[in-house]
Amino acid sequence: MSGKLLLFGFESLLNILALEGAVKPFQVELVPVGRTDYNKPMAVLAGLDTLDAAAGPMQPYAGGPLGGRMLVLCGLDDQLDELLPALSRAGAGPECLKAVLTAHNRGWNALTLYAELQRERQAMQGV
Repeated sequence: MSGKLLLFGFESLLNILALEGAVKPFQVELVPVGRTDYNKPMAVLAGLDTLDAAAGPMQPYAGGPLGGRMLVLCGLDDQLDELLPALSRAGAGPECLKAVLTAHNRGWNALTLYAELQRERQAMQGV
């Protein structure tokens, strides 16, 4: 596999299967993230880090949904130009927030990243 695509807020199996078909030519591993894992760091969800055992067990997230769908592309920087249009055709269009895993956001959880992407979208739209 050349990278991972973390899926947040994709509840429908049909949506997930459509995305899986879109990324298959790119050898991308699809990782649907369950709501109980929304508080885990992005790097942990991507399989790049492990939870710090010394800090004790992390409680599962018990809150509500993010408010929309979000994709996080991990290790796919060199394929973005081809991958993003394929994802859009498969149903992850402009309404779906998208991010690339970076050194800056790898420690963020889904809630923090989603909120930041929402702020950025609103700033770009002048809302």
